[in-house]
Amino acid sequence: MNEDRIVLGRRDDRTMVGFQWTGAEPEALNDPEFAVSLGAVWEADELVTYNLDHLRHNLQHHADGYMEDSD
Repeated sequence: MNEDRIVLGRRDDRTMVGFQWTGAEPEALNDPEFAVSLGAVWEADELVTYNLDHLRHNLQHHADGYMEDSD
């Protein structure tokens, strides 16, 4: 299990969409608000996760219509 702080993306007013992924996010993840529903959290202007394995697990099961509580 990975318990490190992983920055998935940052708010960035210089971009057209106001957000920039870091490249640490799972490949299929393409919406910051969806990332939050999977267990990521906003810390100031950074979208982070402390458990990337669990976030990936939730993303994988989303297609099945099954979501675990991320708390």
